[in-house]
Amino acid sequence: MHSLIKWFMFGGLLALGGCYYDKEELLYPGACNPGDATAAGYWTDTIEPLILSRCANCHFPGGTGPGDFTQYTNVKAIVDNGSFQQLVFVTKAMPQGGSLSACDLQKLQAWVDAGAPQ
Repeated sequence: MHSLIKWFMFGGLLALGGCYYDKEELLYPGACNPGDATAAGYWTDTIEPLILSRCANCHFPGGTGPGDFTQYTNVKAIVDNGSFQQLVFVTKAMPQGGSLSACDLQKLQAWVDAGAPQ
């Protein structure tokens, strides 16, 4: 009976040892490739999902944050006036509830540096 318990414990330890989660950018610094922010589809494929998941949960019509980030033109306007850069890159006050990953920040910075194209 003791050997059976030991085998179950050993098997459990093996199973748990294989279950972990690491962030790629922490394991491989510099591994993030933000891509070409001027390429067609960069807004739709890269930036818009990030904005919708991390910003538009507060910044939507009737939301707790000012502005509507569910529309490209509204996001572009705050990039153009500089408030996006100030709040996201400089003071890191946004998004509330946790900072963005280094890779997400690189993607946003590349997009802003390219002129925030749609």
